[in-house]
Amino acid sequence: MVVGSDLKNTVMPPGESHSSVAKYIRSIGRHYIVAVVVMTVLIGATFLTVKVALDRHSLQQNISYLIGRQFIRFQQLANQTRAIMRASADPNMPEYIVRPMVEDVQKAINDIRAMSAELNALNIEVEANLLEKLNGRDAASEKLRLELDGRLEDFLERAERVVSAKLLDRRERYSFWGPIDFAVSSDSMLMRQFSALIESAHDRSDVSIDHTRLISAVLLSLTAATLILATLILFIPLLIKLRTEHRRTLDFEIKLTHLAHTDTLTGLGNRSSFNEALNGLFGSLDRTGSGFSMLLVDLDHFKATNDSFGHPAGDAVLSHVASALQKTFRTGDVVARLGGDEFAALLPGISDAATLEGIAGRAVAAIAAECHFEGRLLPVSASIGGAVVPGHASDEATLMRIADLALYAAKAKRNTAVIFDEASFAQRLEQNRLAAALAVAADRDEFVVYYQQKVNLQTGKHLGFEALVRWRHPQLGILPPGRFLPLMEGHIIQGMTRCIVNIVARDLRTWKAAGLRVGSIAINLPEALLVGDDGYALIAAAVEANHLDWLDFSIEVTEDVFLNRGANQIIETISRFRKHGVSVSLDDFGTGFASLVHLRDFPFDELKIDRSFVAEIGKDIRSEQIIRAIIDLARNLGKRCVAEGIEDESQRDFLLNAGCEIGQGYFYAKPEPAAVAVDRLARRAVLRGISGRSRKLRVETVS
Repeated sequence: MVVGSDLKNTVMPPGESHSSVAKYIRSIGRHYIVAVVVMTVLIGATFLTVKVALDRHSLQQNISYLIGRQFIRFQQLANQTRAIMRASADPNMPEYIVRPMVEDVQKAINDIRAMSAELNALNIEVEANLLEKLNGRDAASEKLRLELDGRLEDFLERAERVVSAKLLDRRERYSFWGPIDFAVSSDSMLMRQFSALIESAHDRSDVSIDHTRLISAVLLSLTAATLILATLILFIPLLIKLRTEHRRTLDFEIKLTHLAHTDTLTGLGNRSSFNEALNGLFGSLDRTGSGFSMLLVDLDHFKATNDSFGHPAGDAVLSHVASALQKTFRTGDVVARLGGDEFAALLPGISDAATLEGIAGRAVAAIAAECHFEGRLLPVSASIGGAVVPGHASDEATLMRIADLALYAAKAKRNTAVIFDEASFAQRLEQNRLAAALAVAADRDEFVVYYQQKVNLQTGKHLGFEALVRWRHPQLGILPPGRFLPLMEGHIIQGMTRCIVNIVARDLRTWKAAGLRVGSIAINLPEALLVGDDGYALIAAAVEANHLDWLDFSIEVTEDVFLNRGANQIIETISRFRKHGVSVSLDDFGTGFASLVHLRDFPFDELKIDRSFVAEIGKDIRSEQIIRAIIDLARNLGKRCVAEGIEDESQRDFLLNAGCEIGQGYFYAKPEPAAVAVDRLARRAVLRGISGRSRKLRVETVS
């Protein structure tokens, strides 16, 4: 390298070296005693020179190692900061998950700054080295170091702004374009400068070795005859050590480069290597016009797997996905783990959307194959979004944006692959508009309650209602829950639930004043209101304000509450409800990750059989067996059993024969507005009254 040659030439100019050698040769012939003294001095000088060179080499090695550590920490910081921005953009992401991520980013920032300070101290030591003073500083390397320090500090300030911003600010400022802009600002110039600085430190280490060899050779040539023994004892071992350390340095740098570009868990490339490959493919596109495709892979319900089975199981799932992707794609394709449960693939030469869709479908199927861990079968599925170049995009930013849109559309369905098209983009815009309107729906009293009747399956007698939410959208009219519940964040769900409770309480007060026996009204309380006193206080306030009984309400919770970190607090809240006689139903039983241990310890009164099982009655014997098992389980636990989604007489008869007592579904009544539901109830009350009077009249006539 040119820089290395320049540094070598600065150690000892050729003319000065030759005159020094000639001077010492003439001195040996004329002054034996002086020669001996001089040679002794030369021995000491040689030893000191080698020591100085070793010190300089050791300092350069430490600098190279520390820069490598800083580079890895920088990569971790970039990934963690992107994760925060992505988490902040997720409306369903709880703040308690984001908060530790923010702390991790701040720690990474502090670590990088500490490493910068240590690097500055090492550079000061290098400047104080005698050999370095003779050589002079490398202006290019010094400039590169200062530029990297400035850019790195700018990057750290960017990261600090991200983590110091409030959650809402991060969501508004970094929700969509933020991660892409951040990647462009952090992963290009800084990475090249890190690489250049490591290479520069390596080169200067080589120069230190070269200097040692040169000076040692010159000095040893002057002390050849009389100092061979000393040379063998002192300097050859030192030179061997230098060679060994040099080889170790090279091996370390090779491992460091591999580590910086490889995900340690899966063995796939990491985000850094993926970005390099993506840059290379776009460069090839500019030169040859050769297109390619990109797929983004995001695992479904990965957090639930981690929470339910532990992080070792999560690691097993990630390894399974990595293996499935490697088997699906070609040898020349680039497969990488971007971070967390996010993977990506680059497919050179694939520029047809139909072909890409087929490949993505095979990847979805491969991921969904059985994944075993410690004798159990783990649920694994993934959503994949893809785009082709140049058909869909001609630059990195656009490609990432449209591939992410396709992934968003795929995640709405789960376990599927979506290749970008205009429909995906239109759907994303529609979802964004709905989410914006949803944020103010509670304040505008746009939520309404529909009531679905619960009946005794044996007699058909009315037992109560389940309160189901609908959204009266100003333009779109009445929307079912499936259109807006997936878009709701924690505080919006809480506001919606408060609206539902207040509406139900007012309706109960009106119906009871009219003398109607409506039974209890079941309300689904979200986890956010059960962790703490908010849910209990909400029902208590409704009971007091409307002069109701606690028994007028019943509470429904899903078995997901078992997996909540605040499960113990939830159990305490549920127990407070039950002390007032409020019935507690476990909804959608059998569809989540609950275990029998959870069922044993959780205080509840009813098990609700999910409609997905009821719908398969007469079609799938396995669903029928599951239903019988749930009913038997409820009976043995002394609990009631409620079946949802009953739509025909055969389903009702099966449930009756199986021992189920209570049901609801279209066979009895659809979810209806309050006026329709209460009218139906009033007509039944009138019919019962007429029937009762008729029976009384017949008895009196007979008498």
